[in-house]
Amino acid sequence: MHTVHIDTTIDQAAVAAIPALLPFLGRHVELIALEIEPKSLNSRKKEKVSLDEYLNTRTKWMADSPPISLDDMEKAIVDGAIKSAGG
Repeated sequence: MHTVHIDTTIDQAAVAAIPALLPFLGRHVELIALEIEPKSLNSRKKEKVSLDEYLNTRTKWMADSPPISLDDMEKAIVDGAIKSAGG
């Protein structure tokens, strides 16, 4: 496993390359790049998987959980986005 540490001040060029750095614009930071090993079907590149293999990677719905509507799902997504944005 390889690791790279970069001591820098975030400028417009860094933000243009990596928009997630915007909150750090103008700040002195240490950026760390850590090589990781692929661990799931989602990270496989050209390998083909069967439908059953793909479905087995998905989160299982608990048997005792009530069904939810698409409107409920959409509301949960919006609420989560607002919460993660600090709103």
